Amino acid sequence: MPPSRILDSHIHLWPATACAATNHGWMTPSHQLAKRHGIEDYVKVTGPRPEGGFVYVETDRYLASLEPELKDGQGEEEEWRRKIAEWAKEPLEEVKFLRRIVEGKGEEGDGFADADVDGDEDGDGGLMKACVVWAPFHLGPALFSTYLSIAEEVAGPRLWRRVVGLRYLLQGKAAGEVKALDGVEPLEAVGEMMERVRMWEAKSQLPGNPVKFIINHLAKPPLSPTNPQPDERWRQALTALSTDKDVYMKLSGAFNEFGTPTPSDVPALLTSLAPFLKHISICFPKRVMFGSDWPVCNVGGPRGEEGNWGLWVEVVEAWMNLQAFSEEEREDVWWRAGCSGYGVKF
Repeated sequence: MPPSRILDSHIHLWPATACAATNHGWMTPSHQLAKRHGIEDYVKVTGPRPEGGFVYVETDRYLASLEPELKDGQGEEEEWRRKIAEWAKEPLEEVKFLRRIVEGKGEEGDGFADADVDGDEDGDGGLMKACVVWAPFHLGPALFSTYLSIAEEVAGPRLWRRVVGLRYLLQGKAAGEVKALDGVEPLEAVGEMMERVRMWEAKSQLPGNPVKFIINHLAKPPLSPTNPQPDERWRQALTALSTDKDVYMKLSGAFNEFGTPTPSDVPALLTSLAPFLKHISICFPKRVMFGSDWPVCNVGGPRGEEGNWGLWVEVVEAWMNLQAFSEEEREDVWWRAGCSGYGVKF
């Protein structure tokens, strides 16, 4: 049975004006993603679909240096704000782009339809149900808070209401910036970080709900069609997180975890993925959410730009059929877990 709605919990967007290495350090001129990826482009590949929308996830915009030329406790506030805004120029340009989306005021190359004066308040922006924006978690508390204040000001109230999460991407950072860049060790480190947050929450006894953590891309296990067995450390790391009911997992990013070539048909993909998906469904009941990782899914995806989004939908559907999921369990994956994790309301 087709889902009643889909919340795609993980997509990326950028305008035509942000397709150079000075906008995204990873976006070399020959990179296949070095072109506009707007909402119009996303809608073309998703085709006719159930009611729903997507969660935007930040795109790791360029920074000229790891930190601004400031230290906590030094300088006047106005000088701080100016230097931090200069240092974080590209992340703030990303916020401006998102603001144009929600306010329906596109510029040339943005790739979305503006708000419709005949009654469509949001235009294409209505599809963007929530945003996870960049945040400099590696900075000290004062610099971090100052950046968030600047970002909120740049965003404006309408966009800021849709900001539901913060992210600082560790993958691909230079040596010394993080202790480990890929594999199981970072997952274990994330688990330790989550434990420290929970200890701080218990000690501080501040009002409000616990921080929710959403793990992307199946926690990035190496995938192989010839050896479809999860690494024991990967299994144990996720099992250790499973008792925390505020930790969620995304069904996303799998195409890019295969070596070349990625299996191109649903049965082969399902054979490779089933042991991993079974473990995450056991660890995170009602907390596993669909995400496409568009357009990054096109890097490792085997069906080209027009077919990779749909292929991932087919794989997720086939897996739920294999597990004989009930209608309620399917709806959890397609949209309900994403709404719960991100606080989204349709």
